Amino acid sequence: MVFRAGPFYCALPLGEVIETMRPLETRALAGTPPYVRGLTILRGAPAPVIDMPRLLTGVETTVDRYVAVRAGRGPIVCATGEVLGVREVHVEPPEGPAAVLAGVSRTLIAAVGTLGTEPLLLLHSIAAVPDEVWEAAGQTPPENPS
Repeated sequence: MVFRAGPFYCALPLGEVIETMRPLETRALAGTPPYVRGLTILRGAPAPVIDMPRLLTGVETTVDRYVAVRAGRGPIVCATGEVLGVREVHVEPPEGPAAVLAGVSRTLIAAVGTLGTEPLLLLHSIAAVPDEVWEAAGQTPPENPS
C-alpha cells in the first residue's frame, strides 16, 4: 500500500496493513519522541500514533489519513498524508541508495525506489515505537521463552 509522508511516497507490505481511516481523536503523551503523536482508541483499545512524515523527515506536516498496521506488540496507527492505495512498486536492494540511511530511518526503510519521478521508501516494519509508548498503551513486552 502506498501513501504520502511529507515529501516522500512510502510503501508498506499489504500484509501489515489492517485498515485506513480518517484521523481519529489523538491524545498527546508526554515524554515521548516528537514523532509520537500520542494515543488513539482503535476498535476499543488504545493504540500509539506515529507521525510518519515527522519520523522520516523531522518536519511536522498535515495529516490526512490514519493507517493501522500490525507491529511488534499490537497494532499501531501511522498518521500519513494521502493514501494512494495498493500499487506494485519496484525498489533497489538496501546496498543501493538505502545504504546511506542512518538511525531510525535505516531500521525502518527496507529499500528505496521511485514512483514515477518521485522517491519512494519501502518500509519493512514499523519498529520505531519506544517501549514507554507501548507501556502507556497497556501493551507489555512479549515474554522471553527460557
